[in-house]
Amino acid sequence: MLQVWLRRQHSPLLVWDSALKTWQSHLDWLQLRDALGEQSVCLYFPSWHIQQLSSELSSAQLKQLGVTGKQYLFEETSLTPADQLSIRELNSALGNQLFAVSQNDIDAWQQSALLGGFTISALLPDFLLLPVPTEGAGQQLSLYQDSQTTLVRQSETQGMAASYLPLLIERLPHLSEINVLAVADTGTDAESSLTTKATIDNLTDPHREIDDSNLSQVTIPEGDLDSTQLSLNKAVTSKDTLQTQIAENQGAQDIVITQLMTPPMPISAPERHALNFFVKPANFNLSPYLKVTIMVALAALVFQLSADALQWYRFNQATAATKLATTAQYDAWFPNEPLSPTNDLQVQLQPKLTSAGTAGSEHLALLLRISPLIKQSSLAAQSLVIEPTMLSFTIVGDNRDSLDKFANSLTAQGIDASLGSVNNSDQDKVAGQVTINLTSTTDS
Repeated sequence: MLQVWLRRQHSPLLVWDSALKTWQSHLDWLQLRDALGEQSVCLYFPSWHIQQLSSELSSAQLKQLGVTGKQYLFEETSLTPADQLSIRELNSALGNQLFAVSQNDIDAWQQSALLGGFTISALLPDFLLLPVPTEGAGQQLSLYQDSQTTLVRQSETQGMAASYLPLLIERLPHLSEINVLAVADTGTDAESSLTTKATIDNLTDPHREIDDSNLSQVTIPEGDLDSTQLSLNKAVTSKDTLQTQIAENQGAQDIVITQLMTPPMPISAPERHALNFFVKPANFNLSPYLKVTIMVALAALVFQLSADALQWYRFNQATAATKLATTAQYDAWFPNEPLSPTNDLQVQLQPKLTSAGTAGSEHLALLLRISPLIKQSSLAAQSLVIEPTMLSFTIVGDNRDSLDKFANSLTAQGIDASLGSVNNSDQDKVAGQVTINLTSTTDS
């Protein structure tokens, strides 16, 4: 995994060379891809983009706040809407530190790397590149400064990008030592060494004591005199500028300034660091309860589909049987005219039903005449059969005489009725079949 350092937005990219223990400069992501190919990246982004908040709440209380609650702790100090902040937390014996970065910045860094063919695996603030001071309580400070950034680190959980060093030093009354790191080696060795020496000189004033025990002598090859002179001019200019700033803080206590000959170095296991702002897309794992719920829902769906399929099958069978029965009945009624499957059944039956309307009214009129006689005789009628020229029904009475009297009453009314066979029925009753000739009755 490549260790890439972005010191400022749109600044050249520095890539850590683990073999040489130096940083190599590349203009942009495309140039980096041409040089090293597509790889996964740990990106150290500018600490200018990170916001810090010391919280007096305990870890348990912060956990109860949740992500949304932590976001709104930054509401009064952040220009970015609180719900668009990505939050990380560092816990130590001195207290809890909350860190926030705009999600838009994170997306922009990821998109920039993606356009170059790189995938980001870790996103860390670049103050983590500085070593942790060995003395606590604000007595020691790690400092890195070059033309792109100025970084300081006060403790394991505190670090920042400083815009005005004298003001920062004034706010640390117990500060006694500043460890200055070597400038990242992005050019010649002479230029890097001179820039580092200029950083130390920038912090010097008559009230500060300088410890040169760890300084290394700078050897300049004869062929590099021109570039060395140019670097020296830059260092002198930087020295004069910062000395002017330090002069404003003349009342500060004596501070020992120590040069460290090592540049900022990447941390080990950046992917597991608490300040890793990269969120790996999580695999969607279903809970056991949800799995059971889905299985039950699928089983119910399969059962419902099976029931619907069975119902559809039975409906088709009933439809086919109905068509066969309709065709058979139609053929029985009209043997000389077969039923056409292409025409509507109602259309084919309508003319025939209309022609039979007169006959139907005659049958109805006869039934209206017979019904009062059945009630007067205390008989019960069953099994009515209507045919074009006759009516036939079964009457049930107490004995044979009641049936004969009913048949005679029909004859007296001018109805051509005849009583057929009489048989015994249930509950000591007798049943007889009465047939009425419709033609004779109409003529009479």
